Amino acid sequence: MKKLLLIGILGIFSTNVIAGDVCDKASKEFAQAVEVYKKEGGTAFMKRVLKNGPLENDTRSLSQAQALGQIEQFFGPIETASVLSTKALGSKSCYIIGILEYQNGPAFAVANYYSGSKGVGATSMFFQTEPEKILPKQFLVQ
Repeated sequence: MKKLLLIGILGIFSTNVIAGDVCDKASKEFAQAVEVYKKEGGTAFMKRVLKNGPLENDTRSLSQAQALGQIEQFFGPIETASVLSTKALGSKSCYIIGILEYQNGPAFAVANYYSGSKGVGATSMFFQTEPEKILPKQFLVQ
């Protein structure tokens, strides 16, 4: 009985380590995509975000770069970015909320990264300038 309990505990622990690992990899991929964005623009950013995922080179997904162009028209060039939150969704998927800080204001990126056969790549991403539309209330007000 003790062996079964120990195996169960180790199984739960290893699942959490694997899930955390996918979020670590996804956060690094997001950070690398931001560096590409700073140097090469929104289309290059979206290509980098989608790299290794099932939507790599999908023209509809790449059109998300238009949303970044609209944000830049009002907020100016991107200056910095960071990951605000990660949440493992199973052992191979990580939900990320990132902040993109432009010269004149912030925007938020929401992405789901998935660890597949090619590596970690986004399966979805969208942008929002209003934090209250995507961030949990406890994140905004304490």
